[in-house]
Amino acid sequence: MKGNMKDILKTTLVLTLICVVVAVGLALTNSLTSEKIAAQNEKAENEAMSRVLPGDMYSEKTATVGGKEYSYREVIKNDETAGYIFTVANNGYGGPVKVMTGVDIEGNVTAIEVISAPDETPGLGQKVTNTSFWEQFKGKSGEISVSRTKAGKDEVLAITGATISTKSVVASVNEALKIFDTVAKKGGGVNG
Repeated sequence: MKGNMKDILKTTLVLTLICVVVAVGLALTNSLTSEKIAAQNEKAENEAMSRVLPGDMYSEKTATVGGKEYSYREVIKNDETAGYIFTVANNGYGGPVKVMTGVDIEGNVTAIEVISAPDETPGLGQKVTNTSFWEQFKGKSGEISVSRTKAGKDEVLAITGATISTKSVVASVNEALKIFDTVAKKGGGVNG
């Protein structure tokens, strides 16, 4: 019995030591890479913003719509407001789908970009990350809906086999347009 207890304590001590060493290693790795990761994320976000609505400056602001607070960017070009950029996430088939939407001052979508859709089905739902899908949104305004056959004025064509993923993107763009309506009525929202 004493031999078994000694073996159990020895094994427990070794496993505890391994856990401590791994935890310290992970903490060190995190502290060494967190700034680089944050810088890369900021660079990727800035590049995406310049693709959905180019500007000279992006001023961060906030607005409250339906009791929910949103952060967004006012886009300044040639010392005038050129429009706004809204980033909204809605659930797709596999999880959240994060969409960045540019809206000009007249309320028309300038461009969209799916920033993140990691859990959508490869080969189907992942097609929402294709530029050819995003192009359908350009120039649309108001309430956008999904069509399974042919896209009309305020419609986008669903990706075959990925209607849920398509509807997630459309819901995010529609939410961005609702935020725009609030921001436009209040003259740009409030500073964030």
